[in-house]
Amino acid sequence: MKNLIVILALVATSISALGGDEIPGASQQQPVVLKNALLFGTPVANAQPQSVVFDKGVVTEIGATVTIPVNARVIDCAGKRVYPGFIAPHTTIGLTEVDAVRSTRDMVETGVFNPNARAETAYNPDSEIIPTVRMNGVLVVNSAPYGGIIAGRSSLMRLDGWTREDIAIQPESALLLTWPSMEVSTGRWVSTSADDQRKEINENVQKIYELFTNARAYSVASLAGVDTAQRDIRYEAMRSVFERNLPVMITASTQRQIEAVLDFQSHFQTRVILVDAWDAPRVIPQLQKAGVGVVVPRVHSLPRREEDGYDAAFTLPAILAENNIPFALSDNGSWQQRNLPFLAGTARAFGLSETDAIKALTIWPAMMFGVDAKYGTLEVGKSATLFVSDGDALDTKTNKLMVAFIDGREVDLSSRHTRLARKYRERLQRK
Repeated sequence: MKNLIVILALVATSISALGGDEIPGASQQQPVVLKNALLFGTPVANAQPQSVVFDKGVVTEIGATVTIPVNARVIDCAGKRVYPGFIAPHTTIGLTEVDAVRSTRDMVETGVFNPNARAETAYNPDSEIIPTVRMNGVLVVNSAPYGGIIAGRSSLMRLDGWTREDIAIQPESALLLTWPSMEVSTGRWVSTSADDQRKEINENVQKIYELFTNARAYSVASLAGVDTAQRDIRYEAMRSVFERNLPVMITASTQRQIEAVLDFQSHFQTRVILVDAWDAPRVIPQLQKAGVGVVVPRVHSLPRREEDGYDAAFTLPAILAENNIPFALSDNGSWQQRNLPFLAGTARAFGLSETDAIKALTIWPAMMFGVDAKYGTLEVGKSATLFVSDGDALDTKTNKLMVAFIDGREVDLSSRHTRLARKYRERLQRK
């Protein structure tokens, strides 16, 4: 038994030490021109080929005819498509490597209330998962811890760079909160009475209100220069919610949970991003009035209620778009984010327009995290975080990246997947 434990420990250590060998992109040294491409994710749609010029990481010109600098690198994109880098709004990329190996998982803290935990401090820039996600056009992720009621603070990260410090776009992008269940369970396996369950629900909600009330009071006292009796790292971490309008990402699925979250938002006047929100179609007027953004659950899902149609998950994005509710698309976990563009493709097949599908991957999540002035669209003055695809980026059959840039730095599109594919193709060729 001892020998087995030692072997497992060595295996876990070797896996956690294993990192991607892709070299981060160098700072842009010369202007780049993407010539004669079809552009998507632009403020004004244009069906005619256009060119994009960017230098020092910033887009400098877009148009059917552009001025090509003398020393520019010109990439012929005829018949190809250019998109802004896709954004994964809720993921554990960088916080976990192999879910089955405990030593590679660093996204959960002990305890129920951990606002002081921050994803950036645990982010692994050498994760083997990162290149496999990047190769489908996901270039920015919001890496988020989970667990308990308040899991910590997420960090908005570029998917390329040497260290977590130069990778971070926003080291602190949102506070993560999971709203307690608001439902009374009547299953035969439940031993707790309905009254006791209601009491527990009220107590859990009250704990959240008390924590935020105390944190707000702590923030007011700190701003006023009052010498608090004792520094509290939890309240210190929550000051950004009240002083810098840091959004609170709240996971809530059912109608009662969503309504409780909207009451919470109204009470504390905070920015809220709803995560999951399966019952969003049942509270459309309330969501419109509150003006909250929604991170849609995994589109490739089964219905959650017996009375729901088979396509309930597929049509949810279209319903939100029809009612002018901004949303972002998401998948669970870390490596699953490579499928993010194809979730948008499925939603497009079930009523979502292509324009809105691309917005859900780009500008709408950028707006939720307050980085839309720099990311999310192809515009002059914005970051050259973009990629060129041979075909439709939302289609599994044709999305094949030709080249990708993050802040003007060309990124390596190889990964463990491509290396293994090359290896075993060679084996077949030799046979």
